Amino acid sequence: MRHTTFTAVAALLALAALQGRAAADGTPGAPASWQPRGTVLAGAATTADPPAMRPGVTYRDTIKPGETRFYGITLDARTSTSVSAFAVPPAGARVAFRDGIELKLQGPDGSDCDQSAAHFEDDGDARPIGTAVSRLITGHRLDVCQDADQYTLQVHRTSDGAADPEAWPLELRSFAEPALAPGTAASAAPAVIGGASPTPLITGTPHQASGGTSFDTAAAVRTGIWRDRVPAGATRFYKVPVDWGQQVTVFADFSSAPDGDAGAFVASGVRLTAYSPVRQLVDGGNRSYAGRPVSLDEQLARVAYGNRTAYDSRVAAVRYAGWYYFAVTVHPGVAQAVDGPLPVTLRVEVAGAAQPGPAYDGDARAAGIGVGPHDMASADGAAATAGGGAGHAAALRLVAFAAFGTGTALLLVLAVWSAVARRRATAAV
Repeated sequence: MRHTTFTAVAALLALAALQGRAAADGTPGAPASWQPRGTVLAGAATTADPPAMRPGVTYRDTIKPGETRFYGITLDARTSTSVSAFAVPPAGARVAFRDGIELKLQGPDGSDCDQSAAHFEDDGDARPIGTAVSRLITGHRLDVCQDADQYTLQVHRTSDGAADPEAWPLELRSFAEPALAPGTAASAAPAVIGGASPTPLITGTPHQASGGTSFDTAAAVRTGIWRDRVPAGATRFYKVPVDWGQQVTVFADFSSAPDGDAGAFVASGVRLTAYSPVRQLVDGGNRSYAGRPVSLDEQLARVAYGNRTAYDSRVAAVRYAGWYYFAVTVHPGVAQAVDGPLPVTLRVEVAGAAQPGPAYDGDARAAGIGVGPHDMASADGAAATAGGGAGHAAALRLVAFAAFGTGTALLLVLAVWSAVARRRATAAV
C-alpha cells in the first residue's frame, strides 16, 4: 500500500512538473497575443445614450460580427482629439478579406468629422485590426466639427457572414492634443515622403529585440539593427521615438526557412504595418512567403505639424512627434514552411536633426506627443509591461520553472524514500 501511494504521488508530481515546463515553454498552445485592457465600457446600440469616454483613458468592450457600437466624447472648441479602436480576434479565428473595423467620428447633427477603416485584406490572417479617427481644430469657421459639443464615436465590425461568429475583444483610447498658444502661427507646409526608394541600414552591430503583443507592450527600438523571432500566427509590436523634423525608415527582413516544407507557399505570408503616436494606421504592406528571404519596408514622411493639411493620408497621419509603432505579422500558414518562430531582422533608421516643436498651450507630453532624451536612451529593444503584458508572462515563466524544479526535487526525495522502504521491508522478511 505504501509503495502504491508513493508511486501515485510521484506520478502526480511528475505530471505537475511536465505541465509547468509546458507552460514555461509556451507549448502547446497559441503564441502570446494582445490582451485588451482598461475600464470596461459597454458601447450603446444607438446614438441616444452612448457611454462617455475620457481623454487618456483606455477602455475595453466586445463587438460581434456586423455590430455597431456607439461611444460618447465631449470636445471643446480648442483641443484636437483622436480616438482609436482595435479589435483583437483570437488566434486561429476565421477572417476574410473585407472583414475588419470601420470608424466614424460624428458631430451632434450627424455630420462626419472623420472616418477611417482597417480590413484584413487577406483570408485566414487573424491579427489585431484597427485605426483612429480625429477631430482637428482648423481655425476655419466654415469647417465642420469645430464647436464645443457632444460627439459620437461609431465602431462597426464588418463581416462577410462566414467569418468568426464570436464577439471580439475591443480596446479603445482617446488622445487630446493641446491647442497652440495664442498668437502662434501654425506651419501650413506639409512634408513629403522621400521620392527615391528607401535604402536599408546595413552597418552596425545587431541587437536583440523582444517585440510586444500590443501598443502598450511594444519593444522600444532606435536607429540600429534589431533581431527577433516571430511565431507563425503572431503579431509583434515595436516603437521608435521620432522627433519633430525627423523621418523614420524601417525595413523588416524575414529569414529563409531553416526547416519545414520547402514547397509551401503562403500568400500575404508576412506583413509590416506602421501606426502613428495616436494609433492611427499610416501605411502597411505584405508579401508572400515560400521559405525564401523576403523584405518589407516603410518610410514615413518627415514629422511636421503642418502635415495635418496634406491630402495624402499617409502624410497627414505623421503630424505628431512621439512614438511611431511598427507591427510585424507572420501568417499562421507560415508554420507549414518554418519549424518554429520565423527569424526577423529590423533595420531602423531615424534621419534628420530634431527641430523645435510647435508652441502648445498645454502639456503635449502628457498627451503622448513628443519625445525626450530618456525615450531615445531607453530604446533598448526590451518589451514594455502593461498589466498582463510581457512582465506578467515572464513572472509566469519564472513560477513555472520554479514549479518544475521543485517537482523534480520532490520526485528524487520520494524515489529515495521508496527505495529505502523497500529495502527495509526486504531485510525484515
